[in-house]
Amino acid sequence: MAYGKDFRRLVLDFVAKGGSKTEAVRRFGIARSRVYVWLKQSPDHKPGKPGPKGSRKYDQEALRAEVKAKPDALLRELAASRGVSINSIFLALKRMKTVRKKNSALRRKPA
Repeated sequence: MAYGKDFRRLVLDFVAKGGSKTEAVRRFGIARSRVYVWLKQSPDHKPGKPGPKGSRKYDQEALRAEVKAKPDALLRELAASRGVSINSIFLALKRMKTVRKKNSALRRKPA
């Protein structure tokens, strides 16, 4: 259940004026964890933006250049060189619309 900004501000003002967190939980009928989450948030009481918080660990242009230079490199090799998971490399290549196909001529056994 989402709480409105006014209600959130009311609870936080109660705690800021000296009311205990336990009393706020009883008085306003909310979970204790919710009070602690609101207290950790920014001073203007705005909820945080969802999604990734940090920047990417790799440069997509550098990844594209490495794939072009080493077309037979495995995803695990690309991931190890950047210190990220295999899945993140897979998703990055998918975002870049890079298709990686195995070269079947190299995989055939000699006749």
